[in-house]
Amino acid sequence: IFLKATNHPKPRFWDEQNFNNPDQPVVGVTWADALAYCRWAGKELPSEIEWEYAARGKENRKYPWGIAEPNPVLANYGDNLNMPSVVGMHEEGATPEGVHDLAGNVFEWTRDWYRPYTEMRDDSTTPPDPPLRTVRGGSWHSPPSELRVTFRKGVFPEARDATIGFRCIVRLIR
Repeated sequence: IFLKATNHPKPRFWDEQNFNNPDQPVVGVTWADALAYCRWAGKELPSEIEWEYAARGKENRKYPWGIAEPNPVLANYGDNLNMPSVVGMHEEGATPEGVHDLAGNVFEWTRDWYRPYTEMRDDSTTPPDPPLRTVRGGSWHSPPSELRVTFRKGVFPEARDATIGFRCIVRLIR
């Protein structure tokens, strides 16, 4: 619906069988593509802090599901399926609050610029050098270490990778 309504270009892997199941996360989208969809849907990309809080929870979890080390029942990672799984397939890996796929499956764009923790500041509008955006969560291609809730990396916002997608949030309090 979004593509027809906006005439937005198709994601990079839109026509590839391993990446176009309607129940899989959309991959092959740039940061701007993800932002455009969220705005069109009346939602937002999460900030890094919002994403990490959803994954870590009040319990300060190591992984979204708790402290158990990753395994194929909890998450899609390590080229186990060689593609993104359908959303919610790893029910045991959901957070206690019921949020699915925060570890593995696809890295998720956040709205923040990537800065090392030592350089983070309130001024998120000024791009760092190099101008990278932050992705969180690990992917179907990630090693187990990238599934920890603290793992983050910077990616050029123009990247259209098969391991990167996004999640929208609805802000209840403004």
